[in-house]
Amino acid sequence: MKLRSLFLTAAAWACTAPLPAQQTEAPLPVLAAEQHPFLEWGGGYPRWSRLTPQQGVADIRLAIERARQRIEAICQVQPAEAAWENTFGAYEQMEHELATAEGLLYHLFSLMDTPEVRAAQAEVAPLTAEFSSSVAANERLWAVIRHAASCPWVRSLSAARQRFVQQVVDSFKDSGADLPADKKARKMQIEKELAELCLQFDKNCKDSVDAWQLVIDDKSRLAGLSEDWLSRAAAKAHERGFGTPEKPCWLITLDFASVGDVLRKCEVEETRRLCWEGRCTEGNTAQFDNAPVVHRVMELRSELATLLGFGTYADLATARRMVGSGENALSFVDDMMHKVKPHFDREVNALLDYVSRLKGERVSRLNPWDTNYYMTKLREEACRFDSDELRPYHKKENVLAGMFSIFESLYAIRISELPTACLKPGEELPAGVHEVWLPEVKLYAMHDAATGRHMGSFYLDLHPRSNKSDGAWVMGLRHHGRQGDTRPPHLVVLVCNLKSPTADKPALFTHLDVLTLFHEFGHTLHSLLGDAELTSHTGTRVSRDFVELPSQLNENWVWIPEGVTAYARHWETNEALPAELLRKLQESRFFMPAMDAMSQLRMAKLDLEMHMNYDSKFRGRNLDEATRAVLDPWTLPLTKGVPSIMRCLSHCISAGYAAGYYSYKWAEVLAADAFTRFEKEGPTNTATGADFRRAVLSTGGSRAESESFRTFMGRDPNPDALLQQQGMIE
Repeated sequence: MKLRSLFLTAAAWACTAPLPAQQTEAPLPVLAAEQHPFLEWGGGYPRWSRLTPQQGVADIRLAIERARQRIEAICQVQPAEAAWENTFGAYEQMEHELATAEGLLYHLFSLMDTPEVRAAQAEVAPLTAEFSSSVAANERLWAVIRHAASCPWVRSLSAARQRFVQQVVDSFKDSGADLPADKKARKMQIEKELAELCLQFDKNCKDSVDAWQLVIDDKSRLAGLSEDWLSRAAAKAHERGFGTPEKPCWLITLDFASVGDVLRKCEVEETRRLCWEGRCTEGNTAQFDNAPVVHRVMELRSELATLLGFGTYADLATARRMVGSGENALSFVDDMMHKVKPHFDREVNALLDYVSRLKGERVSRLNPWDTNYYMTKLREEACRFDSDELRPYHKKENVLAGMFSIFESLYAIRISELPTACLKPGEELPAGVHEVWLPEVKLYAMHDAATGRHMGSFYLDLHPRSNKSDGAWVMGLRHHGRQGDTRPPHLVVLVCNLKSPTADKPALFTHLDVLTLFHEFGHTLHSLLGDAELTSHTGTRVSRDFVELPSQLNENWVWIPEGVTAYARHWETNEALPAELLRKLQESRFFMPAMDAMSQLRMAKLDLEMHMNYDSKFRGRNLDEATRAVLDPWTLPLTKGVPSIMRCLSHCISAGYAAGYYSYKWAEVLAADAFTRFEKEGPTNTATGADFRRAVLSTGGSRAESESFRTFMGRDPNPDALLQQQGMIE
């Protein structure tokens, strides 16, 4: 998931040199939506046709200046005048304009990438990084905050406001507010360079993915792939000028919906090998090499942590999370890896035995381009089930309607589609219609079923295209805390890259597509149902190792009858999914679970090792070789070394999960444990859903995440819940 959150970095606000007092005495002028479309929208929704990259740069510069003025007003508060409204309350509101503008420009970069958007991103990245990192350099601001935090009136604040006060004080301390001037200056230099490196990392990933393609002119080289896949690949080839209707070609790209199916289903080893080699080019070509970027990022993060008084960057990143320290995070990952390892070894041996039987000779190592293929075949043979059999029952419109109905009932909400239009610059928007950036994008409103209150809205952009980032995420565009008894609606974007429609068929999703959609909709629910007092605590603005709980909990409904029967109907006949297919789906859920678990644990371990032990295990070494040295004991035996996943793992470099990838497994444990209550009381039990909405979704970060979990479950988490769910522990 990619979104801006108040406490993802140690410093979320900033203060620069003071402005003349007369500039802060009067309220800041209200901005016109027509003149500043990145800051003011008019009508509650962005006017996408007005969001040009150049305007984004101008509005971000303006937002930084206005934030500086707001900060200066706080800096001028005298000790006797300090109150919530002019200190922490003002501080909490200060950056919202900038966050909105940054989010929209990042949205353009992620979904409508152009050279102009990239240039704008490159221009604003150092500006916003410098602005954010300079917070600890302003001694006047820190003096006001430190004094206000010690005032007796703080103890009379609501629990959420008291929590926010402590979070702000902690963020100042963690970001070096008490450092001497020379170290503060160095910290600002480090964070500015890190922002530029993260931008370069993302560009290298995008450009290397875009640079690779494989054109096939012989259909026999694609044996085993479905007619739907072939139809999409032929259409894509035709769009790019390859082949003719009489002599078609098929285009494979590094979009997961394209290359992923080849590695999983294509019967021709040479085609699989070429595609695997293509995947290895992401962040790994002479022109787009991310290895030096990764090394420099780790060097700078290590220096930053030392500068701020932390043993490692992982300690800095986890200090305010549930896990508490880098050592605790690594112990969690290592403990789970050791518990999974015996099951993993048995599964590896079973896979090698299976391949040996097929080949008629003993196989002790697998080609890396063969692993997904043989895993798929073994799963299909053992379970007598091909997950592609589900696709005719996964029509996009049915999946969406069914998913909405499940959670509408469970959480007492109502979801409705809003009228939309895609405009060209200068075109007028019809009354009652909302603008979208592409015709295929949809917009939905979410209301509370009992009160009719508009909780928020979400855009839906589900299919891949050439100028869109790969992956799936939810990004907040605007969040609000309560204003008295009311709260303005939230607004988010839900993005996926799922199977597209073809010329003769609607979009028919794979089971993985459906699972991905349910996962991201969990983030959407968390975002839109957030009803915290403060914007800074709303929805997904929680500890990084808690944020995945609602999304991973949501995944359970794509495996159980109460979920699947809500959306799985044949796209042509409207017949329900046969009971036999549903049974096979459920039986396949935890087939060789250790393989999947170890795959994610390897990434979590690599992330933590790099952010804790960079000097001893990675510095001065080839990134790919150093990665293999760390992960080989936990990896399938392969005939070839694979490039380090860190070359393209944006989560841990540019997307807020640095020293935090363990969070997926951590939250998966919480989700497995929380689902035991749904299993006991019923997956469609509205009382259970109401409790989860109150305890977790609505509360957000307004209290300790462990308290929210205890409120829902009545106890602390069971650390073995996930392994018990997957059958690896009794």
